[in-house]
Order: sequence, then C-alpha cells, then structure tokens
Amino acid sequence: MNTNSHPIASLAQRRGSTSLWRLIAESLTKEIASGKFGPGERLPTEQELALSFHVHRNTVRRALEALRNQDIIRIEQGRGSFVRERIVRHQLGPRTRLTATLRAIERTGERRFLGAKQVRADKSVAGDLRIPRNQLVQRIDRLSLADGIPVSVASSYFPLPRFKGIEKHIQETGSFSEAWQRYGIKDYRRFESRITAIPLSSADADILDQPRRRPAILIINVNVDEEGAPIVVSHTRVSPQHMELVVRY
Repeated sequence: MNTNSHPIASLAQRRGSTSLWRLIAESLTKEIASGKFGPGERLPTEQELALSFHVHRNTVRRALEALRNQDIIRIEQGRGSFVRERIVRHQLGPRTRLTATLRAIERTGERRFLGAKQVRADKSVAGDLRIPRNQLVQRIDRLSLADGIPVSVASSYFPLPRFKGIEKHIQETGSFSEAWQRYGIKDYRRFESRITAIPLSSADADILDQPRRRPAILIINVNVDEEGAPIVVSHTRVSPQHMELVVRY
C-alpha cells in the first residue's frame, strides 16, 4: 500500500468526536467493498497501516479487531490479517453436491481431477465398503473450487473389480452419477455422513493453500446403490474458512 494514501490531515478533519480507529476501520471497509482487497487477500501489516494512516499501531490494531468482530476480516496469528472469504453454505443431504450448491447461489463451481490409483483398503475404507481389509480399491482424488478458490479436496474409493476403469469414465463425464450409469447403476443414495476435524497433511495444505496448523473439516460420505450395496466412500477435507456445512432436520 502507498504510505501516502491516507494522510492524517483528512482523518483529523473528519475526526470530530469519532475515534481515529473507527475512521480507519471505515476506510478499510470501503477499500474492501470496492475490491481493492479481494476475498482471501492479505491486508498490509499493522506497521504498514500505522505508517499509512500516521497513527500508533495500537490504533490500527483496534480497527482491525473491530473488522474481525464484524466478520469483514480474519486475523491469523503470525500470518496477518486477511479479507474474509465468501462462505459457501453447503447443505448435507441424501444427494446434495457442492457444484449444485454453488449454482444455486450463483457462484462458479469447478471440479478438477487430480489423479487416480489402485490402493489397498485400510480398516476404515474396508469397513465402509464392506469388503475385506487390504482388498484393492480405486482411489480418485478431486479438487473443488468456488470462484477459482480451492475449498475442498476429496479422495473417493470405489470397490474393485466392480468399478474397474471407472476413473476413465469420471474423467470423461466429470460426474460420479454418469459414470455409475455405465455400470448399470440408475440410482443411488447417501447412506451415511460422518464429520470430524483433522490436521491437514502437507500435500493437502499446499493444494488448499492453508497453513498446516489450521484444522480442516473431514466429511466421510458413503453412497449405496438401489440394493443398499456401498458403491463409494469419499473422504473430503474442507477448508472451514470457505465453507459452512448445514444439516437440516
């Protein structure tokens, strides 16, 4: 930020009975609203803002705390202040998909195929798919973005040999449901969802552009076919600063 962009004279003229920190908070709010600082973008440091406004750092700190209390910014210890991202309110249900949620609120959703490989089912995956432990399954990793911002990364496990080659169909169609139709599955439903908090792996932190010390939301979804047989278990790691999960009864 240009250190001459907020001369103290203009603040002093407007001050009257209004505290300087309130004027600074108002000025920063207008800059954020105008798009000068976009969602997720880091603001100048307290020292830089203090020089810019010609005030003490404590005055800037109080202004930033006021913006945080209004949910305009978020403050991360040791990293700085960031414009709060637009939260996606995603309702968990029998069929709900993030891309559909984004379309409903007029935001651009995208799914990116990150990779596929056959792996041995661990105890958790084997239990959800109702298969023997260490049986081969097809793992597919995908990244979800909202307005170009990474919001979640998912690893989905499909039982083999039933879904051999499904990674090619998913790459072609971009859809699990369309890929399943090629295996004769006309309908499916969500059997179970489990939600917890986990630390991010270094790989996930890089993909989601998050610090590893920040916990992520883990959603484990199990889908079944018309006969009730599990057809996929997905482990989705969600960035909590971008998404709010809703369970409606």
